[in-house]
Amino acid sequence: ENSALPMVAVLVAWISVGNTPLLDLSALAPDLPKGVRVLGKAEFSNPSGSVKDRIVEYILDEQERIGRLTRFSGQTIVASSSGNTATSLAMFSALRGYRCIAITNRGTSKEKVQQLYAYGAEVVVTASGVPTDSPVHYQNVEKQLVEENPGYFGLNQYDSPLNPEAYYATLGPELWAQTNGKITHLVAAGSTGGTVSGTARFLKKKNQAIQVIMPDPHGSIFYDWWAHRKLVKPTSFEVEGVGKDSIPQALDLSLIDVMPRFSDEQAFATCRTIARRMGMMVGGSAGGNVHAALTLARKLKGPATVVAILCDSGTKYLSKIFNDEWMASKGYDVAAMDASAANRSAQ
Repeated sequence: ENSALPMVAVLVAWISVGNTPLLDLSALAPDLPKGVRVLGKAEFSNPSGSVKDRIVEYILDEQERIGRLTRFSGQTIVASSSGNTATSLAMFSALRGYRCIAITNRGTSKEKVQQLYAYGAEVVVTASGVPTDSPVHYQNVEKQLVEENPGYFGLNQYDSPLNPEAYYATLGPELWAQTNGKITHLVAAGSTGGTVSGTARFLKKKNQAIQVIMPDPHGSIFYDWWAHRKLVKPTSFEVEGVGKDSIPQALDLSLIDVMPRFSDEQAFATCRTIARRMGMMVGGSAGGNVHAALTLARKLKGPATVVAILCDSGTKYLSKIFNDEWMASKGYDVAAMDASAANRSAQ
C-alpha cells in the first residue's frame, strides 16, 4: 500500500541500541550476605550482540551530525577491533550505506570474523601477539589506511573521546535508573576503557561513593600501570575483548577504585556456569566481570547492589569457550568445570 514505509526506513528503524535488561544473577552465589545483590547488564541483547553497538551508533551519529559522514554515500569507515566493535560497524555500515573495512587479529574467534563477512565488511586479519609498534599490529593498520587514504574515516575507538562519552550518555543513566539509584558497585573490565570510564564518570557524578571495579586478565598491562605506574610486557591470554598491550586514551584510570586480576580459566568456567544455571550464554569478558562481582559480593555487607557488565554473547565463542575440544587443548579441565556448575546448581 502507499502508506507502507520505504524499505530503507524499515531497515534503519529496526535497530534499537541500549535500554538492555538488568538481570538478577544472585542465584549464582547462594552464600551472598543478606541484602547483597549481584545484577548483570545484558549488553549481549544489543542488535549485533555486544555493548559496542553503543559507541558505534554514537560515533556515527555525531560524524553525520557534523557532516563528516553522509548516509548511503558509500564512504569508507575503518575500524581496528578485537571483533565486537568491527562487527557493530559492519552492521551499521550495511544499514547506513557505508563501506566497512574491519581489521582484527588471529586471536579473534572465527564466529566474530564470520559475522564481519556476513554483514559485507572487507576483513583484514593481522598477526596476533606482535609488539604495539609493529606495522602489522591491528591498530597501526587502521592508522596507516586512514593516513594513506584521506577520504577514509577511522573509528579510532581506543583513543576517541566519543567512546567514553557514549557510555556517559547512555549506559550510566540506564544503570542509575534501573537500580533506582541504589547501585553501589560497578564491575566492568576494560580494553579501550570507554565502557568503564564513561559509565563510571556518570555514576560517580551521581554518587561519589559508588565503587568502580575493573577486572583485568592476567597477561594484560593495565593492572601494573594502574597499581604501580609500571609498563610491563604483555603476555598471552585467551579471553577476548578485555585487557590490552597498551594504554588507550579512552581509559581514565583515575576513576578505578579496585582492579582484581582474573584468569582465563576463571572467566570461562563462569561462562559455562552461567549457561547451565541461568540459561544464557555470555562471552569471556562477561565471565571475568561476573567472577569478580561474585567474589566481591561475598565480602560485602548489605545493602549493596553490584552490577556486572555482560559485554557480549557467548554465541560468538562457540568454537572456543563452549567447545570442549578447544578448552581441553588449552589445558582446561572441562569435566571439573561442568561438575562444579552442576554442584552449585544443586545448592
